Amino acid sequence: MKRRSTTRPARRTSVILPLLAALAGALLVPLTATSASAAGTGYYVDCSATTDGTGTAASPWNALSDVNAVTFTAGDSIQFKAGTTCTGQLAPGGSGASGSNITITSYGSGAKPVIDAAGATGPVIHLLNQQYWDIGGLELSNSASTPAYRSGVLAENSSGGILHHIRVHDMYIHNISGYGGGWYSTNAGVGVQTDHTTTISTWDDVVVENNTFDHVDRIAVAVTPDADGQGTGQTTNTVIRGNTMTYDGADDILVVKNDGALIDGNKAGYGGSDSTCPPSGNYCNGASAGIWMSGSNNTVVQNNEVYCHVNGADGTGFDVDWGNHNTTFQYNYSHQNLGGFLLVMPPFTIANEPTSTVASDGTVVRYNISENDGSNSGCPTSGTQTHGAGVLHFVGGVPNLSTSTVAVPQFYNNTFYVRDGLSTPVLYSRSGTSISGALSFQNNAVFNYGSGNYFTTTGSSTYSNNLFYGNHPSREPADAAKVTADPEFRNAGNLNTASAYTGRSAYQVHPSSPVIRAGAVISSNGGLDAFGNTVSATAAPNIGADNGTGGNLLGNAGFETGALTPWTQASSAAAGATAANARTGSYALTTAAAGSGANQALTGLSPATTYLLTGWAKVATAGETLAIGVKGFGGTETYTTIATTAYSQAAVLFTTGSTSTTATVYCWKNSGGSGAGYCDDLAVEQLSSATNAVTNPGFETAALTPWVQSTSTTSSVTAANARTGSYALQTGVSASGAIQTVTGLTAGGSYLLAGWAKVATSGEQVAIGVKSFGGTETYLRSSTTTYTQQPVFFTTGSSTTSAGVYCYKNTGSGAGYCDDFTMVKLP
Repeated sequence: MKRRSTTRPARRTSVILPLLAALAGALLVPLTATSASAAGTGYYVDCSATTDGTGTAASPWNALSDVNAVTFTAGDSIQFKAGTTCTGQLAPGGSGASGSNITITSYGSGAKPVIDAAGATGPVIHLLNQQYWDIGGLELSNSASTPAYRSGVLAENSSGGILHHIRVHDMYIHNISGYGGGWYSTNAGVGVQTDHTTTISTWDDVVVENNTFDHVDRIAVAVTPDADGQGTGQTTNTVIRGNTMTYDGADDILVVKNDGALIDGNKAGYGGSDSTCPPSGNYCNGASAGIWMSGSNNTVVQNNEVYCHVNGADGTGFDVDWGNHNTTFQYNYSHQNLGGFLLVMPPFTIANEPTSTVASDGTVVRYNISENDGSNSGCPTSGTQTHGAGVLHFVGGVPNLSTSTVAVPQFYNNTFYVRDGLSTPVLYSRSGTSISGALSFQNNAVFNYGSGNYFTTTGSSTYSNNLFYGNHPSREPADAAKVTADPEFRNAGNLNTASAYTGRSAYQVHPSSPVIRAGAVISSNGGLDAFGNTVSATAAPNIGADNGTGGNLLGNAGFETGALTPWTQASSAAAGATAANARTGSYALTTAAAGSGANQALTGLSPATTYLLTGWAKVATAGETLAIGVKGFGGTETYTTIATTAYSQAAVLFTTGSTSTTATVYCWKNSGGSGAGYCDDLAVEQLSSATNAVTNPGFETAALTPWVQSTSTTSSVTAANARTGSYALQTGVSASGAIQTVTGLTAGGSYLLAGWAKVATSGEQVAIGVKSFGGTETYLRSSTTTYTQQPVFFTTGSSTTSAGVYCYKNTGSGAGYCDDFTMVKLP
């Protein structure tokens, strides 16, 4: 958290440092200085030139002092020769005008021109009470053996009014030896600072874009006042976008006292290792986070990536700090940040800063992805936590503002991944496991293979339509509409570096994922997910940050159009899309009682290629059957039947013929029934490999090997009760089964395990499941006397390449039977 400890820095003539007063003549430009002769003049600087010229292209200046002696006017440009280095500090005079900026840039070919302040205190480039400047295309550095107040570019307003347009772009700013714990804008790669003045000063139109920052102490970009406390206005129209930052000493981006700031598309890593304080009596704050704001309104933070922040006091990728109103975090990717994904500050007291005592309100956190936050594991450097960590990291209670239209923070459609071996809580507070306030937590996908827990709130928090997969700790929120199945991420944990899905794309889902259409409708939802997919304000969304269909080859797979098309009637006994009995969303396919269903023709398939068809079905009358299947693909028609009155999943593998590029997928209610059948959420996906990882999957060797006994109660291979072939596994009547350790799996891979099971005595149960794969044991049970399929999806742990597949009969008086196991990897 950002505690404003110690006193405000001493006042200075230019507000930076007492020693800069010596430069005041150059900064304010005395009457004796040379003035630019006309608007739109180009001035040239070549610090490699042996003689000093007049500033023309043919006769360039060769020293920064030449530039500092000129008052430039609207439309002028100051151009530094590429491939050269100037030593010193640049403080040009003058201002541009609206539509006619003064430009600092480069000319010629070669590397960016360098300005090296050679350890001098203060900024490399300083603008004081100047406006309408564009600065770009340079390399700045200011390295020293000991820290001081140093910055790359500092634009400072003590004018007592509004100054306009500062743009810094396409710069390389590095090795700025400032104070890692010092004030922000005066220890920044780019600082845009509003000074405390009797008549309030502020900025409008600040743009910092497409720059590269490396080893800047304290912070890469800061748009802030010169200190805490009242007496400055709110900067408007700040845009910080497209910047890359590595090894910033503390924070990466900060806006304070801004209205309408946009922080977009930045990438920041490895920050937070320096907390060196300036001399006693000056501001010092050793806590840092990646991207944050305080005292600001209407801030949007989107499309950023922050990773491996090592600060132990806060150390989060993002932070909504004190006194903010209407802050939106969306489409961000946070990973391996020591303190967590997002820090949330409660109100607290800062001297002469009443805004800090008001709870932040209107906070919306949506469509973000957090991966292994709360740990620096896998980073080149790491820190030590001093205040704990959590994916969502609250410093105290949950900030609630009862007078606000968005009184509690809103967390929806985010994806949180915590790998095995981590203990990071998903909801954490430094105040304990039960905290004040309330929050809203909806449509979030939580993949938790770690051991971390959650806090509870004393207020009435909302938890609905979330996915909680993996471990289920004691304080996991109660959620009547929760999903607990594997979300089927494309590359969970980003463990497969050769995958086509890396970075944030790793958390796109497969078309068979249970998150699809399983969310709650949120009306003002931003309209787009993390991957640019539309999010409806009226139809059920997905759970998590991906609202896509997973590349489903079927159209209208959940019948959410309310119509059948592109499905067609399978017979004269009409089936239709109805607004009843939906598994997800609002619609499902309803068949007639007998001889009824729907087909969908697929075209453009690849010959001799294996596909996975999945879908969900149920029947109105128990014991009647409904089939999900595929035909016309160049092979034998294949289907799975469902006979349950609650939705059950079917999985069908099929391989197209050597020349076949089409298939027909269907849902079909058999003849002879009295009640309807229902199908929903069908999907078809091409597999990369159809290799079955299970050995002796149908027990056709007539021996158990490589299966082994699960207990001392013997199971055996029997030449009776086979589903296909001649053999099946028969368990004992209770506490009996067989298990096979399947090796050669991919760490972080998503797999489908499917098997068929039945029991000799109706109502007893036999389970098909998987365990010891780095996640929580997962299984499905069969209690029918005819074979039913049990498909189980699971994801291996971060370092696990094996899994235990089993058939197990727990209790009862009759045997259980299992046959035809399949395990395939999802692409």
